[in-house]
Amino acid sequence: MLGAASAASRAMKVLMLGWELPPRFAGGVGIVCEALTRALARRGLDVTYLMPQAEPNGGGRGVRVIGAEREVATLGVASRLHSYASSAPPVRIPGEAVPPDGAPLYGADLLDAVERFSAAATTSVAAERTDFDVIHAHDWTTFPAGLALKHGSRKPLVVHVHITEFDKSGGSYADSRVFAIEQAGMRDADLVVTVSRRIADTCITRYGVDPSRIRVVYNGVEPDDEERGRAVPLHPLVLFLGRVTLQKGPEYFLRAARRVLEVEPKAHFVLAGSGDQLPRMVELAAELGLGRRALFPGFVDRDRAAALYASADVFVMPSVSEPFGIVPLEAMDRGVPVIVSRQSGVSEILRNALKVDFWDVDDLAGKIVAALRYPGLARELRGAGRNEVGRLSWDSVAEQTQHVYEEIARA
Repeated sequence: MLGAASAASRAMKVLMLGWELPPRFAGGVGIVCEALTRALARRGLDVTYLMPQAEPNGGGRGVRVIGAEREVATLGVASRLHSYASSAPPVRIPGEAVPPDGAPLYGADLLDAVERFSAAATTSVAAERTDFDVIHAHDWTTFPAGLALKHGSRKPLVVHVHITEFDKSGGSYADSRVFAIEQAGMRDADLVVTVSRRIADTCITRYGVDPSRIRVVYNGVEPDDEERGRAVPLHPLVLFLGRVTLQKGPEYFLRAARRVLEVEPKAHFVLAGSGDQLPRMVELAAELGLGRRALFPGFVDRDRAAALYASADVFVMPSVSEPFGIVPLEAMDRGVPVIVSRQSGVSEILRNALKVDFWDVDDLAGKIVAALRYPGLARELRGAGRNEVGRLSWDSVAEQTQHVYEEIARA
């Protein structure tokens, strides 16, 4: 294991494992990985990012991105990871984010893709002659590969938990195969990083992780200083942006919309995103009589998301179980009043956002109406919110992450 003296004498070399990275991404974890790797590179760390399939223009200045696709194609599955997965027929895990065309990033069978990545990871790193001092694996899809590299290299491993299986189902259920992979990664890692205290508590109570091995590192936000006018000519506009899954609470957004329209009949509601619940939400909007007041643009890329923020009068994240939640930070950075559920990790750090329990549709509707009707409240939320998120930089996140690396390097 790397000694403290050698770590101090040169830039620490980090091998980071991720499932996605813009432009090849389907959800928030890919955006987090891009921002974190670049911020670490700005601090002088030598970062290599290994993912199943690398894009030519992925990564950024100071970040080397490599893909394991060649080794996946030639090796096949070296082992079936019997210690992690059951012998049940391979399936796609419900609730996983998908790109705009509805197809998963790496085939229809996510478990099989995870196994292939794990089998190819060590060979890929050797083929690319990648040297490293610490391994940093993001979420369960990369945990088997991280463990294989840890045991093969005897270098320390950090696993980064952005979400657990329990969160995807609203906190009540976990696929046993994915749960086993998550638990093995958390058990055998040197340290576990979580994106909120909420997730840390889940790791302790559901996965049996020793609290002394957990470090909470909240996410940051990339500032957007570009001035934009309202791109959507609807006013007032209330925005939901995220995966349309049970976890994100889109049903509560629409039910609150019905109540808001009873007192604010000119309001419009945009539910932007894709996911397994989208068809049901379109049906629900019709059942609730929302008509043309509810719009469903589907998956939106970053440019379209920025245009929606610029058009929104209120942003709502009514998540049932949210490990963190970056989109409220993006909305606040762009001067949009924000309402978040108390069942979200980001609510632990925000002071200038309105908060509700996700199930309390009346309270949610009341706070939406208040933000629309009272200019003074909206002004306060916009100004104070923008100032608050200005302090939540990725450079600060990278500094905390580097401290985690240095801690296990000294162990």
